[in-house]
Amino acid sequence: MAMERYYSVHDIVTFKVVDSTALLGRLLPSWDSELRDMESPHEAEPDFTVYVGRFRPHLAGCRAQDDDFYLAEGRLYCRDSVGWARWQLEISGLDGGAMEVRIWANPWGLLQVCELIVNPLVWYVLNRKGFAVCHGSGVARDGQAFVFAGRGGSGKTTIALDLVRRGYRLLGDHFVILNGGDVLGLPAPLHLMGFNAGPLVAGGMTARQRLLLRANGLLHRATGKEIATKVSPRALFPGSLQERARLHSAFLLLPRGHLGVEGMDREGLVAHMVANQKLESLPFTRYMMEYSYLFPQSPLASHWTRYEENLRQALDSLENCYRVEVPHTYDAETLDEIAGMVAGLAGRGDEGRERQRDEAGCQLQLP
Repeated sequence: MAMERYYSVHDIVTFKVVDSTALLGRLLPSWDSELRDMESPHEAEPDFTVYVGRFRPHLAGCRAQDDDFYLAEGRLYCRDSVGWARWQLEISGLDGGAMEVRIWANPWGLLQVCELIVNPLVWYVLNRKGFAVCHGSGVARDGQAFVFAGRGGSGKTTIALDLVRRGYRLLGDHFVILNGGDVLGLPAPLHLMGFNAGPLVAGGMTARQRLLLRANGLLHRATGKEIATKVSPRALFPGSLQERARLHSAFLLLPRGHLGVEGMDREGLVAHMVANQKLESLPFTRYMMEYSYLFPQSPLASHWTRYEENLRQALDSLENCYRVEVPHTYDAETLDEIAGMVAGLAGRGDEGRERQRDEAGCQLQLP
């Protein structure tokens, strides 16, 4: 019997998942963990519905392209794989209205479909509605939001969790939503690895989660590849979460082996954010390009143009924009200096600012 679940992102995007996988698929560890913090008790009309399970593709009237793609107006079917993970995907309703998405994957593919397919669909619908997703972490204090954008491994989660330890509230550690000068949290699990799972986090993890974190650490030492352990922030520190705040400062994190900061213009930040989001949207970016090649006037073809416009609008009033070169490995001194920089920008009064700088031992000078 198929299981149905409804999901919502701030009531802006709603979607439904109908899961008819076999028992093996249902027992896979956390295959849907990316979605659990979005789960909603309300059965709202969905922007799209995802059917997970075997299906017969509807290829009538489709044109074959690059062997693995079959395309017709408003419809896409493809076969794809990454390593051992394999899946088939069919999307209808691409050019407007409610979309229907059908996915069949092997067990390894099922563990990745939320990140590789469902999340990009959420971002696509958000973009259609005027909201821009940023690959970055965000924290808030006194209604002011501070966003740290960057590629994986640049320290987004490490910085955010350290600031939560210092009394800030978490908006998100992996993605946040930008719109009209506001930052909204994007419900998602923390992506924890050995280097960013400090005492604040480890103390709230279950025994199973700590065991999984250690196992992933062993995998990293053996193969050089580390898999993130996903833990709901609601379970770890429910009192330190915030849904929305006014954007105060944005930082572009660039690993360079040392710590340094300089101002940058908004256009430079937009360019980096667009490239970052395109990379983070793989392989969905390729699906967009394959479809756009045949249908260049479609809404899907204009996705990245619209994304850039939404991003510019969201950052239009941003004055505090910085390029931060960060070391490849964070230590306590680095985190102290970054915390002092953020406290200095927060503008909570000269006395509060001096106290924060003294606490952090900050030597990092803002331009």
